[in-house]
Amino acid sequence: MTDPRFSVVILAGGQSRRMGRDKRALPWTPASDGSPQTLLGHVVATVSRLTNDVVLVANDDPAVTGARVVGDLYPRSGSLGGIYSGLAAAAHDLAFVAAADMPFLNPMLILDLVGRASRMDAVVPVTGGRPEPLHAVYRKTVLAPARRQIERRELKIALVFDAVSTVEAPEADVRALDPDLRSFWNLNTPEEYQRALALAGDHGASGA
Repeated sequence: MTDPRFSVVILAGGQSRRMGRDKRALPWTPASDGSPQTLLGHVVATVSRLTNDVVLVANDDPAVTGARVVGDLYPRSGSLGGIYSGLAAAAHDLAFVAAADMPFLNPMLILDLVGRASRMDAVVPVTGGRPEPLHAVYRKTVLAPARRQIERRELKIALVFDAVSTVEAPEADVRALDPDLRSFWNLNTPEEYQRALALAGDHGASGA
């Protein structure tokens, strides 16, 4: 069942330099109906079960169904520019943001983070003592301070958390839903891709 309270923004504009090919088009485990799917298609399908609004931030048009594609409003501004662009285009005031190369997104963890938002501007999980800004929830009130940072070329996402009301999700709470923290895996190299693909094949693409 989809939840009308929030959008999902997927950042899909990376260069894939270390992978050597477009990560978004990497073959992934078959969909539930047995049809072939790409890594990006799998990520979009996972989050589409949670919301009626999936926004894909990309500077081209990757062949994927179930998402609206929007361009980067601030090119060469890194992930912060992508967050800004996706959040600006989101249909809802609240949005969960993740990267396109994170194959083990956990729906229960996403819903838990959204549930923590209340009147906060941002919800960010913490693992290993560090925030995870590319697996976090943002409200549209983040747009103004993010834009100011981008215009000053201060592109560190963590600075946004200092400028708005932010709540952290402690690692213990995160591990209660995702014991191995697979939600935060992102694939940068062929070796990481093969490891994730093997794990998905053995245990299911959700990482459950």
